Amino acid sequence: MILRIGIFAALSLLAVAPARAAAAPAQPPVSAQAAEEALKEGLSLQVDGDVKEAIRQFDRAIQGNPKNGKAYLARGNAYAELGEDERAIKDYSEALRLDPKDGEAYRGRGDAYRRLGQRDRALKDYDAAIVLIPEDADIYLNRGTVYYTMEKYEFALRDYTQAILRNSEYADAYYNRGNTYMGMGNKERAIEDYNKALSLNGELVEAYYNRGTAYANLGQNDKAVEDYTKVIGAYPKAPEPYYNRGLAYFKQDEAEKAIEDYNEAIRLDPKDPEAIFNRGMAFAKIEKYDNAARDFTEVITILPKSGEAYGQRGLVRLRQGRDKEGAADIARAYQLDPNLKKKLQPLVDETKKAGEKK
Repeated sequence: MILRIGIFAALSLLAVAPARAAAAPAQPPVSAQAAEEALKEGLSLQVDGDVKEAIRQFDRAIQGNPKNGKAYLARGNAYAELGEDERAIKDYSEALRLDPKDGEAYRGRGDAYRRLGQRDRALKDYDAAIVLIPEDADIYLNRGTVYYTMEKYEFALRDYTQAILRNSEYADAYYNRGNTYMGMGNKERAIEDYNKALSLNGELVEAYYNRGTAYANLGQNDKAVEDYTKVIGAYPKAPEPYYNRGLAYFKQDEAEKAIEDYNEAIRLDPKDPEAIFNRGMAFAKIEKYDNAARDFTEVITILPKSGEAYGQRGLVRLRQGRDKEGAADIARAYQLDPNLKKKLQPLVDETKKAGEKK
């Protein structure tokens, strides 16, 4: 029981020259003054949320003054806002060609590379941005995120700490540093950072979820239940918090509550074998063996090579007095996973002794 954190054939075709489109009418020239006004208008439109019209204004600004790096920077930011990172990178690159010391362009291009998964390029741009605008906490946060995804936790920790030093009210930096501590196995420090993040932003639901996981890993299941309950209030249709709260209830010997949560997790994700398995364990704990056997059988249907499911069904069948079927399941479990014998055999022996006394 664990916590959760087509091919097409090519055809040879004869090429046909496309018809030539009529030449587009020449656009009237844009004066330098009009270009400046277009840039200002575009920035205002972007702030108001009309990003596409802002891009049209940035186009005019560039047409009137193709050497204005700020216009390329602005259009790159607009493309990035629309999720068009490749086009954004082209504009950021042109802005940097015109002004190699534009830290904002390095940061924007780094962000675009990060979103595209080009982590080495992102790191290189963030390094350059930090040299030029060293007090920008966002750059440290984003570079830390790249290091985190690379599992370079020491580097990520350093960057998140630098972000916090520059902005002591930066909830996201505390949250991300908490995640980094979790990655490093330091759950106590993670909880401290999640606490701080939530004190700054009580709507940061992800922090409740991850803090709940940290509490659960430390055996503080009552606190874990509280945090998962908050997450469920915000995301009632997400199966994961029900699953994890169910596990916390199970560890508190509240099997009925665990079953209720697993029922909901399974309703939201009917083919989740872990939730079905854990519900089976909860049924077995309160001696509802028919229900438990049914759950373990369903897990075996989904995962035919699950030695754990065979083993637990075998134990249930032994407790039901179905010795032959139980022994067959136990044998199958050991065949699928020989390491299970050390864990299951004492339970098998105990179950058989209890049966002999009846």
